[in-house]
Amino acid sequence: MNAYTTGVMAQSKNFVWGINGHPLTQRDYSNNIDQQISALTDLGVNSYRFDVLLDAEGNVKKESAFLQLLARLKARNIAALPALMQSGLKGTTATDNYNKGYSQGYNFGIKYGSLLSVIEVNNEVDNKIRYRGKRTGGFPEYDTIKASRFINAIKGFIDGVKAVKPGLLVTLSVSYTHFYYLKLLQDNHVNYDIIGCHWYSNMGDIAHQKQPFADVLTSITTRFNKPVWITEFNYFRGTTKVDFATQNDYITRNISKLSEKGIIKGFFVYELFDQPALKARYPDEGCYGIMYKDTAGNYQKKDAYNGFKQAVSGK
Repeated sequence: MNAYTTGVMAQSKNFVWGINGHPLTQRDYSNNIDQQISALTDLGVNSYRFDVLLDAEGNVKKESAFLQLLARLKARNIAALPALMQSGLKGTTATDNYNKGYSQGYNFGIKYGSLLSVIEVNNEVDNKIRYRGKRTGGFPEYDTIKASRFINAIKGFIDGVKAVKPGLLVTLSVSYTHFYYLKLLQDNHVNYDIIGCHWYSNMGDIAHQKQPFADVLTSITTRFNKPVWITEFNYFRGTTKVDFATQNDYITRNISKLSEKGIIKGFFVYELFDQPALKARYPDEGCYGIMYKDTAGNYQKKDAYNGFKQAVSGK
C-alpha cells in the first residue's frame, strides 16, 4: 500500500476517508449504533455518510436519533455527511418546488446548520430523472419535466440553507457517466460545492471509458471545476456472487490507482454492514458491507474491512 503515502494521503491532510451506512433508515442498522461507532473508530475514517428523511417542512423525521448520532460522531471526531431526502414536493410545479425547497433548506439550516459542516441534498438524481432504454432522434437522456422539478427543489434547498449558514458545504452525487445531470446543475446555477461520484465494478474502468468521457474524473474536473469526492464505491453486488477476496482486491487496487491521479479529495466505501433484510425484495443489495453477522449474531470483518483500514492508515 505504499501508493497511499505518495498519492492520496500526500495530497492533503484534510483528505476525507469515509464509509456509508443507514443508521436512521434500515433494519440492519437498528439497535447496533455502538457497533457502528466502534467500527468507524477502528477503521480510522473521518466521515460517515448516511441517508436522512425530512418532512415537508425540512425537519428530520427521526430527530432525536439524528441528534444523538451527531453527538456520538462528534465525540469521536467523525464528521457526519447526511444525505437529505426531501418530501412534500409531489404534484407541484418547478417554481413551487424552488420556493418549497428554499423554505425546507432555511428551516433545516436554522435547526441543524450549526451541527454540520457538509450535507448532501437527495441522492443519485441522475438516475431518478433518466429515461430507461435507448433514446434516439436527438432526445435528451432525461425527462425534462421531472428534471426541472428535482433541480428546482434542490436549488431552493441549497439557497435556503446557505442563507442561514453560507459556509456549509454541499455535495451532490452522480453515478457512472451521467454528465447530463452535472450540466443541468451548471446551467441552472445550482450553488453546490462538491461533486460526489458513485462508481461500481459493473461500470468498467473509471479511467478508461468511451469518448467523450474517457478518464471520468479528469473529465469532470475539467468540465465542472469543482472538488471531487467518490462517495460510493464497491464491487457490484458486493459479495453476493464473489468471495471476500475479490471485493477487497477491487476496492484496494482501485484506491491505489486513484491515489496516483491526485484528483479526488475524499473516498467512501459503500457500505459498513451487510443488509440481509433487503435480500427478499432486493436480492442484489444485501451483501455490500465490509462487515457481516455470523450465524451466532456476531459481527465479523470481511477482507475489505482490513484492506480499507490499511488504506486509511496510509501504511
